Amino acid sequence: MPSDDGPLDVETVYRAHAHCVARWAARLAGPAIDIEDLVQEVFLTVQRELHTFRGDARLTTWLFRITENVVRHRRRKDRVRRWLKGTAAEVAGQLPSPRPTPLETLEQRQASQLVYRVLDGLPEKYRTVLVLFELEELGGEQIAALLGLKLATVWVQLHRARARFLSRLEELEANGAPASRPLRETIA
Repeated sequence: MPSDDGPLDVETVYRAHAHCVARWAARLAGPAIDIEDLVQEVFLTVQRELHTFRGDARLTTWLFRITENVVRHRRRKDRVRRWLKGTAAEVAGQLPSPRPTPLETLEQRQASQLVYRVLDGLPEKYRTVLVLFELEELGGEQIAALLGLKLATVWVQLHRARARFLSRLEELEANGAPASRPLRETIA
């Protein structure tokens, strides 16, 4: 979609939207995947495909779809890698992170791992809607526009995603995963 200043170029799109792409990628992918690599993959795709963007949808919708596809592809590839090479802990190892205190870091890591462990068990359509609503804090209308769904479908998927999330969380807690009251209150 050409602007008043001329056609879109990758640099302009990157400057305007890289932070959103990085945030989407981080939320959709979880802590075990390098976000910088995902953002780079997204903008390599943008560079290849920008000439095909006709402006039928908003640029952010187009970028979100690319981001979602890149994340989905990477998660699928990583699942196969883990299956072939061993457990996720053996493959991922320790991820560096800023550490206010060792206790806060441990609690944050456990909570994050639990959330993404539960999210990883959800079907992709429920996972995506739940991530966009709960973590990205988007409204139903925004989610419907991004995913090309009817608003009623978004609410149904969100309801089902929450129910499955809570059910899986209870199951994990019953099997010894640390209880997470704030997480349960956020999703419920």
